[in-house]
Amino acid sequence: MRCVLLQCDPAWQDLPASRRALESMLAAVGDVRGALVVTPEMAERGFTMPPEHACDGASMSFAADLARRFGCFLHLGFVERHGGAFRNVTATVSPDGRTLLHYAKNHLFSPAGEPRAYEAGTGFTIAEIGHLKTTAFICYDLRFPELWRHAAVAGAELMILSACWPQVRQAHWRALAIARAIENQAFVLACNRVGQEPNATYAGGSLVIAPDGEILAEAGSEKMAVFADI
Repeated sequence: MRCVLLQCDPAWQDLPASRRALESMLAAVGDVRGALVVTPEMAERGFTMPPEHACDGASMSFAADLARRFGCFLHLGFVERHGGAFRNVTATVSPDGRTLLHYAKNHLFSPAGEPRAYEAGTGFTIAEIGHLKTTAFICYDLRFPELWRHAAVAGAELMILSACWPQVRQAHWRALAIARAIENQAFVLACNRVGQEPNATYAGGSLVIAPDGEILAEAGSEKMAVFADI
């Protein structure tokens, strides 16, 4: 299966601009029919609080439209309403517009006050994408190996990680992503963002990692697309 990680720079608190940038970046990649395309956490507006500035209810329709037009499996990071609260989520949409996988971030980043703005998800889901049993996690979840292990025991062969992981802890990002692949004997697609926000700088370093820890593809610190066949 062809995998494409879109290491983008979301426009701060600007949904239309971020969506245009994602669409343009995907168009520039070329033929992605049948590929799994992964975006970072909160790819539509950056790691923003309060969540009202990051949610207009159109994220799933936007993802479905892109997936249909480009013929790919699109994994998008966004914010959604959940009852009277908001959740930091990712979802994978198929080329025909169906939602295959949906995940709400279990471990919210307390040092930045994320639990005050968002509601945590519980558990994980597994779906077959490209003949691989696939699960998804978000950013800070990387530091909690027990969550990943439960998914591996449940049969996950491919683990997607969407993140806004800051540059100051970049070494942890790389080391822990490789560890999650090795200890679970699973492929890991770790897609981070680049650019700056008011409170953080991001250095990318997106990775495609094989179950034995081999790095199949790795990005630098600039806006770019990363490709790998798994």
